[in-house]
Amino acid sequence: MTRRRAPRDQAGRSDGSEPGLPEERGATAGEAPPPEGSRPSGGGPPSRLRDVARVAGVSLPTASQALNGHARISTATRRRVQQAARQLHYTPNAAARRLILGRSDSVAIVPGLNMTGIFSDLFYRAVLTGVGSVFEQVGYRMLIAPPLHPDERAPQFVRMAQGREIDGAIVVGVVDRRWILEATDSGVPVVLLDNDLPDLPVPAVVNDNAGGAYAATRHLAALGHTRIAFLGAAVDYAFGRETHSGYTRALRDAGVPRDPELEILVRIDADAARREAEAFFTLSHPPTAVFAVTDILALGVINAARERGLRIPRDLSVVGMDDIELAAVTDPPLTTVRIPKEKMGQRAARILLDLVRGRAAEQKTTVFPNTLIQRGTTGGYHERCSG
Repeated sequence: MTRRRAPRDQAGRSDGSEPGLPEERGATAGEAPPPEGSRPSGGGPPSRLRDVARVAGVSLPTASQALNGHARISTATRRRVQQAARQLHYTPNAAARRLILGRSDSVAIVPGLNMTGIFSDLFYRAVLTGVGSVFEQVGYRMLIAPPLHPDERAPQFVRMAQGREIDGAIVVGVVDRRWILEATDSGVPVVLLDNDLPDLPVPAVVNDNAGGAYAATRHLAALGHTRIAFLGAAVDYAFGRETHSGYTRALRDAGVPRDPELEILVRIDADAARREAEAFFTLSHPPTAVFAVTDILALGVINAARERGLRIPRDLSVVGMDDIELAAVTDPPLTTVRIPKEKMGQRAARILLDLVRGRAAEQKTTVFPNTLIQRGTTGGYHERCSG
Protein backbone atom coordinates (compact mmCIF):
# COMPACT_ATOMS: atom_id res chain seq x y z
CA MET A 1 0.00 0.00 0.00
CA THR A 2 1.36 3.47 -0.94
CA ARG A 3 1.86 5.63 2.05
CA ARG A 4 0.59 9.15 1.96
CA ARG A 5 3.17 11.84 2.65
CA ALA A 6 2.72 14.62 5.17
CA PRO A 7 2.16 18.07 3.61
CA ARG A 8 5.13 20.34 4.04
CA ASP A 9 4.97 23.85 5.46
CA GLN A 10 6.26 26.95 3.65
CA ALA A 11 9.77 26.31 4.92
CA GLY A 12 9.78 22.84 3.40
CA ARG A 13 9.65 21.06 6.74
CA SER A 14 7.23 18.24 7.48
CA ASP A 15 5.40 19.98 10.37
CA GLY A 16 8.04 19.32 12.96
CA SER A 17 8.70 15.70 12.04
CA GLU A 18 11.25 14.00 9.85
CA PRO A 19 10.87 14.56 6.11
CA GLY A 20 8.74 12.01 4.33
CA LEU A 21 7.16 10.57 7.45
CA PRO A 22 3.57 9.46 6.88
CA GLU A 23 0.91 11.78 8.14
CA GLU A 24 -1.55 9.19 9.36
CA ARG A 25 -2.14 8.23 12.98
CA GLY A 26 -0.22 5.25 14.35
CA ALA A 27 2.61 5.21 11.82
CA THR A 28 5.97 3.94 13.00
CA ALA A 29 9.19 3.07 11.30
CA GLY A 30 8.53 0.00 9.20
CA GLU A 31 4.82 0.03 10.09
CA ALA A 32 1.86 0.93 7.91
CA PRO A 33 0.27 4.34 8.62
CA PRO A 34 -2.81 4.42 10.78
CA PRO A 35 -6.04 6.18 9.82
CA GLU A 36 -7.09 9.77 10.42
CA GLY A 37 -8.12 10.90 13.87
CA SER A 38 -11.46 12.29 15.00
CA ARG A 39 -12.80 15.80 14.90
CA PRO A 40 -11.99 17.77 18.09
CA SER A 41 -14.69 19.56 20.03
CA GLY A 42 -15.49 23.02 18.74
CA GLY A 43 -16.09 21.96 15.14
CA GLY A 44 -12.50 22.32 13.93
CA PRO A 45 -10.73 19.96 11.52
CA PRO A 46 -9.98 16.41 12.69
CA SER A 47 -6.94 16.03 14.90
CA ARG A 48 -4.02 14.12 13.41
CA LEU A 49 -1.24 12.16 14.98
CA ARG A 50 1.24 14.92 14.20
CA ASP A 51 -0.92 17.28 16.28
CA VAL A 52 -0.72 14.86 19.20
CA ALA A 53 3.07 14.56 18.72
CA ARG A 54 3.49 18.34 18.63
CA VAL A 55 1.46 18.91 21.82
CA ALA A 56 3.27 16.07 23.62
CA GLY A 57 6.68 17.29 22.44
CA VAL A 58 7.69 14.00 20.85
CA SER A 59 8.41 12.74 17.36
CA LEU A 60 5.69 11.31 15.15
CA PRO A 61 6.98 7.69 15.44
CA THR A 62 7.20 8.03 19.23
CA ALA A 63 3.61 9.27 19.43
CA SER A 64 2.49 6.37 17.28
CA GLN A 65 4.33 3.80 19.37
CA ALA A 66 3.02 5.28 22.62
CA LEU A 67 -0.60 5.05 21.46
CA ASN A 68 -0.10 1.56 20.05
CA GLY A 69 1.27 0.20 23.34
CA HIS A 70 4.87 -0.50 22.28
CA ALA A 71 6.95 -1.68 25.21
CA ARG A 72 9.97 0.44 24.26
CA ILE A 73 8.16 3.66 25.17
CA SER A 74 8.63 4.84 28.75
CA THR A 75 5.65 5.19 31.04
CA ALA A 76 6.15 8.95 31.38
CA THR A 77 6.24 9.46 27.61
CA ARG A 78 3.20 7.26 27.07
CA ARG A 79 1.21 9.21 29.64
CA ARG A 80 2.24 12.52 28.05
CA VAL A 81 1.13 11.34 24.61
CA GLN A 82 -2.13 9.93 25.95
CA GLN A 83 -2.86 13.21 27.72
CA ALA A 84 -2.25 15.09 24.48
CA ALA A 85 -4.54 12.72 22.62
CA ARG A 86 -7.32 13.30 25.15
CA GLN A 87 -6.76 17.04 25.00
CA LEU A 88 -7.16 17.00 21.21
CA HIS A 89 -10.00 14.46 21.27
CA TYR A 90 -7.94 12.19 19.06
CA THR A 91 -9.51 8.73 18.70
CA PRO A 92 -8.85 5.78 16.38
CA ASN A 93 -10.85 4.94 13.31
CA ALA A 94 -11.19 1.19 13.84
CA ALA A 95 -12.23 0.29 10.30
CA ALA A 96 -9.31 2.11 8.69
CA ARG A 97 -6.92 0.70 11.26
CA ARG A 98 -8.10 -2.81 10.41
CA LEU A 99 -7.55 -2.24 6.69
CA ILE A 100 -4.15 -0.63 7.07
CA LEU A 101 -2.60 -2.65 9.90
CA GLY A 102 -4.29 -5.98 9.15
CA ARG A 103 -5.76 -6.41 12.63
CA SER A 104 -8.84 -5.33 14.50
CA ASP A 105 -7.83 -5.83 18.16
CA SER A 106 -11.25 -7.46 18.52
CA VAL A 107 -12.37 -11.01 19.29
CA ALA A 108 -15.79 -12.60 18.98
CA ILE A 109 -17.43 -14.44 21.86
CA VAL A 110 -19.93 -16.89 20.41
CA PRO A 111 -22.73 -18.49 22.50
CA GLY A 112 -23.13 -22.09 21.38
CA LEU A 113 -26.15 -24.08 20.28
CA ASN A 114 -26.90 -25.11 23.87
CA MET A 115 -27.80 -21.63 25.09
CA THR A 116 -30.08 -18.76 24.19
CA GLY A 117 -27.78 -16.09 25.56
CA ILE A 118 -24.48 -15.95 27.36
CA PHE A 119 -25.57 -13.43 30.00
CA SER A 120 -28.73 -15.24 31.11
CA ASP A 121 -26.84 -18.40 32.09
CA LEU A 122 -25.24 -18.21 35.54
CA PHE A 123 -22.56 -20.75 34.62
CA TYR A 124 -21.51 -19.09 31.38
CA ARG A 125 -21.73 -15.63 32.86
CA ALA A 126 -18.96 -16.60 35.28
CA VAL A 127 -16.96 -18.13 32.42
CA LEU A 128 -17.30 -14.88 30.46
CA THR A 129 -16.02 -12.92 33.44
CA GLY A 130 -12.78 -14.86 33.19
CA VAL A 131 -12.56 -14.31 29.44
CA GLY A 132 -13.14 -10.60 29.79
CA SER A 133 -10.55 -10.10 32.52
CA VAL A 134 -7.80 -11.22 30.15
CA PHE A 135 -8.86 -9.26 27.07
CA GLU A 136 -9.40 -6.13 29.12
CA GLN A 137 -5.79 -6.24 30.30
CA VAL A 138 -4.46 -6.21 26.73
CA GLY A 139 -6.96 -3.72 25.32
CA TYR A 140 -8.91 -6.13 23.12
CA ARG A 141 -12.58 -5.57 22.46
CA MET A 142 -15.02 -8.45 22.94
CA LEU A 143 -17.83 -8.64 20.42
CA ILE A 144 -20.69 -10.83 21.65
CA ALA A 145 -22.13 -12.65 18.64
CA PRO A 146 -25.76 -13.82 18.52
CA PRO A 147 -26.35 -17.37 19.81
CA LEU A 148 -25.86 -20.05 17.17
CA HIS A 149 -28.81 -21.73 15.49
CA PRO A 150 -28.71 -25.16 13.82
CA ASP A 151 -30.29 -23.95 10.58
CA GLU A 152 -27.79 -21.21 9.89
CA ARG A 153 -25.64 -21.48 6.78
CA ALA A 154 -23.00 -19.03 7.95
CA PRO A 155 -23.29 -17.64 11.49
CA GLN A 156 -22.29 -14.06 12.15
CA PHE A 157 -18.94 -15.00 13.69
CA VAL A 158 -18.00 -16.89 10.50
CA ARG A 159 -18.87 -13.87 8.36
CA MET A 160 -16.87 -11.66 10.72
CA ALA A 161 -13.90 -13.98 10.38
CA GLN A 162 -14.13 -14.05 6.61
CA GLY A 163 -14.35 -10.26 6.55
CA ARG A 164 -11.34 -9.97 8.92
CA GLU A 165 -13.47 -7.99 11.34
CA ILE A 166 -12.08 -10.04 14.22
CA ASP A 167 -8.66 -11.42 15.10
CA GLY A 168 -10.06 -14.58 16.68
CA ALA A 169 -13.10 -16.21 18.24
CA ILE A 170 -14.02 -18.15 21.36
CA VAL A 171 -17.00 -20.43 20.87
CA VAL A 172 -18.64 -21.19 24.22
CA GLY A 173 -20.56 -24.45 24.26
CA VAL A 174 -21.84 -26.58 21.42
CA VAL A 175 -21.02 -25.75 17.80
CA ASP A 176 -21.30 -27.46 14.42
CA ARG A 177 -17.84 -28.47 13.22
CA ARG A 178 -18.43 -27.05 9.73
CA TRP A 179 -18.66 -23.53 11.15
CA ILE A 180 -15.32 -23.94 12.89
CA LEU A 181 -13.77 -25.12 9.64
CA GLU A 182 -15.19 -22.15 7.73
CA ALA A 183 -13.85 -19.70 10.31
CA THR A 184 -10.37 -21.23 10.54
CA ASP A 185 -10.13 -21.59 6.75
CA SER A 186 -10.30 -17.80 6.61
CA GLY A 187 -7.15 -17.64 8.73
CA VAL A 188 -8.85 -16.60 11.97
CA PRO A 189 -7.98 -18.79 15.01
CA VAL A 190 -10.78 -20.29 17.11
CA VAL A 191 -10.74 -21.69 20.64
CA LEU A 192 -13.50 -23.94 21.98
CA LEU A 193 -14.66 -23.37 25.56
CA ASP A 194 -16.71 -25.97 27.45
CA ASN A 195 -16.70 -28.20 24.40
CA ASP A 196 -14.20 -30.19 22.35
CA LEU A 197 -14.12 -31.46 18.78
CA PRO A 198 -11.43 -34.16 18.91
CA ASP A 199 -11.25 -34.58 15.13
CA LEU A 200 -10.39 -30.91 14.54
CA PRO A 201 -7.00 -29.30 15.32
CA VAL A 202 -8.66 -26.56 17.35
CA PRO A 203 -7.66 -25.91 20.99
CA ALA A 204 -10.32 -26.60 23.59
CA VAL A 205 -10.77 -25.80 27.28
CA VAL A 206 -13.15 -28.11 29.12
CA ASN A 207 -14.23 -29.21 32.56
CA ASP A 208 -13.69 -32.75 33.83
CA ASN A 209 -17.40 -33.55 33.73
CA ALA A 210 -16.95 -37.26 34.34
CA GLY A 211 -14.63 -36.59 37.26
CA GLY A 212 -17.07 -34.15 38.83
CA ALA A 213 -19.98 -36.58 38.54
CA TYR A 214 -17.81 -39.32 40.01
CA ALA A 215 -16.83 -37.16 43.02
CA ALA A 216 -20.45 -36.20 43.72
CA THR A 217 -21.74 -39.76 43.55
CA ARG A 218 -18.90 -41.22 45.62
CA HIS A 219 -19.56 -38.57 48.27
CA LEU A 220 -23.16 -39.78 48.58
CA ALA A 221 -22.08 -43.43 48.64
CA ALA A 222 -19.51 -42.66 51.34
CA LEU A 223 -22.35 -41.23 53.47
CA GLY A 224 -24.03 -44.64 53.35
CA HIS A 225 -26.59 -44.03 50.61
CA THR A 226 -27.38 -46.98 48.35
CA ARG A 227 -30.43 -45.52 46.57
CA ILE A 228 -28.67 -42.71 44.69
CA ALA A 229 -30.68 -41.17 41.88
CA PHE A 230 -29.26 -39.44 38.82
CA LEU A 231 -30.94 -36.37 37.34
CA GLY A 232 -29.03 -35.92 34.10
CA ALA A 233 -29.18 -33.49 31.20
CA ALA A 234 -31.30 -34.43 28.18
CA VAL A 235 -28.65 -33.33 25.69
CA ASP A 236 -26.86 -35.06 22.83
CA TYR A 237 -23.41 -33.57 23.41
CA ALA A 238 -20.48 -34.69 25.56
CA PHE A 239 -21.65 -33.17 28.84
CA GLY A 240 -24.59 -35.57 29.07
CA ARG A 241 -22.54 -38.66 28.30
CA GLU A 242 -19.63 -37.72 30.54
CA THR A 243 -21.69 -36.96 33.65
CA HIS A 244 -23.63 -40.22 33.28
CA SER A 245 -20.37 -42.12 32.84
CA GLY A 246 -18.95 -40.62 36.05
CA TYR A 247 -22.11 -41.48 37.96
CA THR A 248 -22.23 -45.12 36.86
CA ARG A 249 -18.51 -45.62 37.45
CA ALA A 250 -18.81 -44.25 40.99
CA LEU A 251 -21.69 -46.62 41.77
CA ARG A 252 -19.65 -49.55 40.48
CA ASP A 253 -16.56 -48.61 42.48
CA ALA A 254 -18.66 -48.16 45.63
CA GLY A 255 -20.39 -51.50 45.17
CA VAL A 256 -23.80 -49.83 44.85
CA PRO A 257 -26.20 -51.56 42.43
CA ARG A 258 -27.43 -49.45 39.52
CA ASP A 259 -31.20 -49.09 39.13
CA PRO A 260 -32.51 -47.64 35.81
CA GLU A 261 -35.60 -46.38 37.67
CA LEU A 262 -33.35 -43.96 39.49
CA GLU A 263 -32.05 -42.31 36.30
CA ILE A 264 -33.98 -39.47 34.65
CA LEU A 265 -32.85 -37.10 31.90
CA VAL A 266 -34.34 -33.62 31.85
CA ARG A 267 -33.98 -30.27 30.14
CA ILE A 268 -31.62 -28.00 32.09
CA ASP A 269 -34.28 -25.91 33.78
CA ALA A 270 -35.30 -25.69 37.45
CA ASP A 271 -39.04 -26.05 36.81
CA ALA A 272 -38.50 -29.00 34.49
CA ALA A 273 -36.33 -30.63 37.15
CA ARG A 274 -38.98 -30.03 39.81
CA ARG A 275 -41.65 -31.70 37.67
CA GLU A 276 -39.55 -34.67 36.57
CA ALA A 277 -38.12 -35.32 40.04
CA GLU A 278 -41.65 -36.15 41.20
CA ALA A 279 -41.18 -39.56 39.59
CA PHE A 280 -38.45 -40.39 42.10
CA PHE A 281 -40.78 -39.90 45.07
CA THR A 282 -43.55 -42.10 43.72
CA LEU A 283 -41.32 -45.19 43.51
CA SER A 284 -41.94 -48.06 45.92
CA HIS A 285 -38.31 -47.65 46.99
CA PRO A 286 -37.54 -43.95 46.48
CA PRO A 287 -33.98 -42.61 46.52
CA THR A 288 -32.40 -41.28 49.68
CA ALA A 289 -29.99 -39.14 47.68
CA VAL A 290 -29.92 -37.42 44.27
CA PHE A 291 -27.03 -36.25 42.15
CA ALA A 292 -28.17 -33.54 39.71
CA VAL A 293 -25.68 -32.64 37.00
CA THR A 294 -26.14 -28.87 37.42
CA ASP A 295 -26.96 -26.67 40.38
CA ILE A 296 -30.08 -25.41 38.63
CA LEU A 297 -31.37 -28.98 38.37
CA ALA A 298 -30.44 -29.61 42.01
CA LEU A 299 -32.52 -26.62 43.11
CA GLY A 300 -35.45 -28.05 41.17
CA VAL A 301 -35.06 -31.37 43.01
CA ILE A 302 -35.03 -29.60 46.37
CA ASN A 303 -38.23 -27.73 45.51
CA ALA A 304 -39.93 -30.99 44.49
CA ALA A 305 -38.81 -32.69 47.70
CA ARG A 306 -40.18 -29.87 49.84
CA GLU A 307 -43.52 -30.00 48.05
CA ARG A 308 -43.62 -33.62 49.18
CA GLY A 309 -42.87 -32.62 52.75
CA LEU A 310 -39.34 -34.04 52.68
CA ARG A 311 -36.65 -32.37 54.72
CA ILE A 312 -33.19 -31.62 53.30
CA PRO A 313 -30.88 -33.35 54.16
CA ARG A 314 -32.68 -35.41 56.83
CA ASP A 315 -34.99 -37.14 54.33
CA LEU A 316 -33.10 -36.54 51.10
CA SER A 317 -29.51 -35.59 50.31
CA VAL A 318 -28.86 -33.55 47.14
CA VAL A 319 -25.64 -32.73 45.30
CA GLY A 320 -25.34 -30.38 42.31
CA MET A 321 -22.51 -29.42 40.02
CA ASP A 322 -21.23 -25.98 38.93
CA ASP A 323 -21.15 -23.98 42.20
CA ILE A 324 -23.03 -21.02 40.81
CA GLU A 325 -23.49 -17.95 43.01
CA LEU A 326 -26.88 -19.13 44.30
CA ALA A 327 -25.44 -22.42 45.60
CA ALA A 328 -23.92 -20.87 48.71
CA VAL A 329 -27.04 -18.92 49.72
CA THR A 330 -29.77 -21.55 49.38
CA ASP A 331 -31.44 -22.89 52.52
CA PRO A 332 -29.61 -25.05 53.34
CA PRO A 333 -26.55 -24.17 51.25
CA LEU A 334 -26.08 -26.59 48.37
CA THR A 335 -23.42 -29.28 48.39
CA THR A 336 -21.96 -29.16 44.90
CA VAL A 337 -18.99 -29.80 42.66
CA ARG A 338 -17.15 -26.57 42.01
CA ILE A 339 -16.13 -26.01 38.39
CA PRO A 340 -13.34 -23.39 37.97
CA LYS A 341 -15.43 -21.30 35.61
CA GLU A 342 -13.43 -18.08 35.60
CA LYS A 343 -10.14 -19.94 35.27
CA MET A 344 -11.51 -21.82 32.28
CA GLY A 345 -12.44 -18.53 30.66
CA GLN A 346 -9.05 -17.01 31.41
CA ARG A 347 -7.21 -19.98 29.95
CA ALA A 348 -9.27 -19.91 26.75
CA ALA A 349 -8.59 -16.19 26.33
CA ARG A 350 -4.84 -16.61 26.82
CA ILE A 351 -4.73 -19.46 24.33
CA LEU A 352 -6.53 -17.33 21.76
CA LEU A 353 -4.16 -14.41 22.33
CA ASP A 354 -1.20 -16.75 21.74
CA LEU A 355 -2.75 -17.93 18.48
CA VAL A 356 -3.44 -14.38 17.35
CA ARG A 357 0.19 -13.50 18.04
CA GLY A 358 1.42 -16.46 16.03
CA ARG A 359 2.24 -18.83 18.90
CA ALA A 360 0.86 -22.35 18.75
CA ALA A 361 -1.21 -23.77 21.61
CA GLU A 362 0.80 -25.94 23.99
CA GLN A 363 -1.81 -28.69 23.94
CA LYS A 364 -4.95 -29.61 22.04
CA THR A 365 -7.28 -29.93 25.04
CA THR A 366 -6.97 -28.40 28.49
CA VAL A 367 -9.05 -30.23 31.12
CA PHE A 368 -9.78 -28.49 34.43
CA PRO A 369 -10.32 -30.64 37.55
CA ASN A 370 -13.21 -30.08 39.99
CA THR A 371 -13.54 -29.67 43.74
CA LEU A 372 -16.31 -31.14 45.88
CA ILE A 373 -17.79 -28.44 48.14
CA GLN A 374 -19.63 -29.96 51.10
CA ARG A 375 -22.41 -27.79 52.47
CA GLY A 376 -25.77 -28.40 54.05
CA THR A 377 -27.79 -30.47 51.58
CA THR A 378 -26.05 -33.80 52.25
CA GLY A 379 -26.11 -36.02 55.27
CA GLY A 380 -25.51 -39.64 56.15
CA TYR A 381 -28.20 -42.22 55.43
CA HIS A 382 -27.50 -44.01 58.71
CA GLU A 383 -27.77 -40.71 60.56
CA ARG A 384 -31.22 -40.20 59.03
CA CYS A 385 -32.36 -43.67 60.06
CA SER A 386 -31.10 -43.29 63.62
CA GLY A 387 -32.59 -39.82 63.96
